[in-house]
Amino acid sequence: MIRNPVVAGSFYPGDGKVLKTQINDFLENVELRKISGELLGVVAPHAGYVYSGQCAAFSFKTLKDENFKYTVIIAPSHRFADFDFSIGNYEKYLTPLGSVDIATNIVKELKGKYGLKSHNYAHNIEHSLEVQLPFLQIVKPEVKIVPILLGTQSKENSKKLAHILAEFFKDKIDQTKFVISTDLSHYYTSKIAKMMDTKLVELFEKLDVAGMEKNYEHREIEACGMGGILTLMNIAKLLNYSNSAVLDYRNSGDVSGDYEQVVGYFSSCIYK
Repeated sequence: MIRNPVVAGSFYPGDGKVLKTQINDFLENVELRKISGELLGVVAPHAGYVYSGQCAAFSFKTLKDENFKYTVIIAPSHRFADFDFSIGNYEKYLTPLGSVDIATNIVKELKGKYGLKSHNYAHNIEHSLEVQLPFLQIVKPEVKIVPILLGTQSKENSKKLAHILAEFFKDKIDQTKFVISTDLSHYYTSKIAKMMDTKLVELFEKLDVAGMEKNYEHREIEACGMGGILTLMNIAKLLNYSNSAVLDYRNSGDVSGDYEQVVGYFSSCIYK
């Protein structure tokens, strides 16, 4: 079971050499805020690299100096919402940089112990998880991934997944990092987008789960991967990670020059 790339050549370069150079250039341009403490995970955007790649580089450069064996990637399903969450049932993911191994033993255990299902029809066409992989291949080529798509973006679903993952990984949390895939507000003017996104960023920095849930339900903030954000914040509460940092924020207008309809991006992390 091999998962082939579906957005290579569109969201990011289809040529491996060009892709590697682009990612290394992004990483080289990052002036990283020093994080002192044990890292739980990061949040990174998933748009086309020309728009969000530089922002994503902040999260992946944060991961570069960490020691870990597994990466749990939680990404939203943009086309299917007929499931709560789905774990990718593959042996490898392919990108122009080569293959990414799945932690098949962990996938099997999660399916057996917690009844996690696989909906490969959703995984096969979803870009939000795929675009994280080339960055991971550059900064941590040896790690194995646990690929999870969220179909239902609700607070209840996020809490359910958080409890499963916190319980399962608590004894190997030092070997595991989480990558949450999300963009922020979509297609507002830059002024409105910054107002909405700033509110989300402030709630994330305070690890205010209740506030994040409330503002999302009232549509005062937006994130296509809100379920993943809430899952990470809930895991942090369960495992006593109490610090967060926003590493970068920008929107698509900073690249396109069109500030009338922008998409917001941020990179961030949770640690203790």
